[in-house]
Amino acid sequence: MNSKKTGHVRYLLFIALTVLFTSCSNDKPVPINTRQDNCAFCKMGITNMQFASELITSKGKVYKFDSIECMASYYEEHKKSYTKAPKLWVHDFLHPDKWMSIQNAVFIKSDKIHSPMGMDLIAVKNDSEWKNIKQQFGGSRLHWSRLLTYVKNNMNQD
Repeated sequence: MNSKKTGHVRYLLFIALTVLFTSCSNDKPVPINTRQDNCAFCKMGITNMQFASELITSKGKVYKFDSIECMASYYEEHKKSYTKAPKLWVHDFLHPDKWMSIQNAVFIKSDKIHSPMGMDLIAVKNDSEWKNIKQQFGGSRLHWSRLLTYVKNNMNQD
């Protein structure tokens, strides 16, 4: 093979490998199958998309959760092992077919909305939805860091 063809082959191989490896690192949420997916933290079946969440590592490994509190607990337990911060996704309580990054979510704790693990945490997409939830169900708004502290202090307590 002459050097010009060898260069083309190497270039095409480089492009193919680049596409292969970059497509493998998924940072978008994947669909949850409520008939077969279990929570990575508590191992319960994921049955209600209003509370479902996902953690995606920098290597593209997806962990699915039945509640925000399970994802928060899992994140807290494993955060020292991440070389790069994972992507954290939650479902919009009012629009359970929609995913949101935790950076764009408004978190709410309301004793009148019962999440699968009993910590009564939900996420909505904006302040307007937060105000509607508060008017209908009451509750308090939490920022992600405060939510992590709340879950850490209250998970697995009877």
